[in-house]
Formats: sequence, C-alpha cells, structure tokens
Amino acid sequence: MNAKEQISSAQMAILMYQTVLGTAILLMPSATTALAGRDMWLTPVLGSICGFVMVWVAYRLHQYYPDQSLFGYMESILGKYMSKIVGFVFLVFNLHILGATVRDYSEFIVSNFFKKTPLIVVAASMVLVCAFAVRAGIEVIARCVQLFIPVVLLLLLLTIFFIIPDMKLTNMLPFLEKGLVPPIKGSIIVQGWFCQFVLISYLYPTLKDPHKALKWAHISVAAVTFTMVIMNLAILLLMGTLAGRIIYPVLFASRYILLADFFEHVEAMVMMIWVLGTFSKLSLFYYTFAVGAADWLKLTSYRSIVLPLGFLITVMSIWVSNNLQELAHFISTGGTFYILTGFAVFPILLWAIASVRRRVSQS
Repeated sequence: MNAKEQISSAQMAILMYQTVLGTAILLMPSATTALAGRDMWLTPVLGSICGFVMVWVAYRLHQYYPDQSLFGYMESILGKYMSKIVGFVFLVFNLHILGATVRDYSEFIVSNFFKKTPLIVVAASMVLVCAFAVRAGIEVIARCVQLFIPVVLLLLLLTIFFIIPDMKLTNMLPFLEKGLVPPIKGSIIVQGWFCQFVLISYLYPTLKDPHKALKWAHISVAAVTFTMVIMNLAILLLMGTLAGRIIYPVLFASRYILLADFFEHVEAMVMMIWVLGTFSKLSLFYYTFAVGAADWLKLTSYRSIVLPLGFLITVMSIWVSNNLQELAHFISTGGTFYILTGFAVFPILLWAIASVRRRVSQS
C-alpha cells in the first residue's frame, strides 16, 4: 500500500455509503418484501444493528493493530501458518463475492437494456474500468465516488418524486399484522449488505484524520439506513406486496413514470444509478481484494497484480451462476448467511481472539 495515499474520514463515509447501497437499492426491496410483507420498510432499521457492530469491531481491531489492514493483523492474531490457510480461504470468498456482483450487474444491463450484447463483454468492460481506478489508488476511487454521489442521489430523488402521485398509504396497513417476526426475518437479508461495513478495516490505515473515523463511520451507517427506509417505503406505497414477485422493483416503478406525454423512458435514470453504484462498489471490493492478495503474497505493492486479478474476477462472474434466476435465489436465501459468515462472523472471531490474546499477555 502506498503510504502517500490518504483519504479523509468523510470520504471514507461517502465511499462506504455508495458501496453498500450500490446493489441494495435495486435488489433489497424485492427480497425484503418477500419475507416481511407490508413491514418490509422496517427491515433496514433492524438490519442496521449489524452495520454498527461491524464498524465497532473494525475500529477495535484497528486500535489493536494500527497501520495494518485485515490481512496484516490476521498473521498477528492467528499465527504465520494458520493465517496463510485462513487468508487463502478468505481471498477465494472475496473473489466469489466480486464475481457474483459483476454477474448481477451484467445480467441487469443485458436483460433490460442491451439484449444483443454478450454478457462477457459487459462484465469485462466494467472490470477493466474498475481496474484502472484500483491501480490509481484509494484516493482516486474516493474522489470518483465523491463526484458520482450527487448524481446518484439526484436521480434517486427524481425517481421517487415522480411516482408520488401513484403512491397509496393504505399499502402499509395493517401495520405489524403478524408481529415482529417477519421484519426480523427480512432484516437478516439486509444484514448481508450492512456487514460489508467491515471493509472499513482496509481504509483505516489510509485516513489522515483517524480520530474522526468512528464518528463518520456511524454517520455512514445511519445514512444508509435512512436511504434504505425511504426506498423501501416508496416501493411499498407504490406496489404493495407485489414488489416481492419482481426482481428489480425500482426499475419496474420507473416505468410507471410518464409526464405530459413526452417525459418517459425514465428507466435510463435507474440504469445510471446502477452503473455508478456498481462501479463504486466493485472498485472498493476490487481494491480490498488486491490489497489483501498482495499482503498474503508479501508483495511490496498491490498494483502489479490488479490486472491478473481482474481476469480472475471476470471468469468467476461467468462461473458463479447459470442464469439470473439462480443467482437471485442464491442472494435471497443461502447467500445471505454465506456473506454474513465471511464479513461478520469471521471478523468478530478475529476480534474475540485478539482480545483474549491481549488480556492473557497483559496478565
């Protein structure tokens, strides 16, 4: 990692906000409605607990091992040989998540906009663009996301604003008809996105104002929660429980919009939200994957392996699933527990082992 690469805590917060929401905006309303029904708008509030926990765990590990990323202190916690084995498994897990994200993006673009374009072309082009950003460094990625975030928020607000006339408050009723169990079940899906805040552990060593890190991380989690609630409410008030049967409810909702017989095809705004959001998400995931792989291989710089890793990510995006339906089913069922194991359970175990080792050494 280049010591000259530095970002502010506010940039870190914006980067994590866009990373977590990058795919959640389009996919989450469907998955949460299927499990929580009319109470799906509550699921981000319950799911955000995971986000706050992961921010705290990453911060505590950073306090134990300053100036080191996740793979840096894995060796200090688990030992030289065990860290190699566990680190390799974690790298494969990261590769699989990256492949699934690229495939999800590619399927959306091809099935809705570029029907005659080969899937591999869409996947490879996005990975290549992200590779340029990753090679440029975390500072460039953060600045790109800063540039994109006003556009994404504006397009999102416009989409919600234009569907307000078709919203019905009665779609929220009856409130908590089946108690808290359905929203809790739905929140497990949402935790699959919030647990990604553990990637902050890769960003802490690059901060120029680390004393503000925890505050801005909490602000980022709160902002993601608020945006998710607003998006879920908008979809619920427009479509009711029908949203649970549609893979991309936000895209479906955008096709409702027709103003004065000339303002139509607003789904292009949703495509822009998806493309910019996916670029932000993939760039950060790709960066952490490259940094982790370089740490595992004991390389002085991650930049030399960025393009080879990009090839692996592109290949994995084709292997990860046979079709969109299979991928969507995996994301809304076992995929949630899969990602929670890697991005929540594993870091918590690392923190627990590190805490025990410190107490034993102090005593």
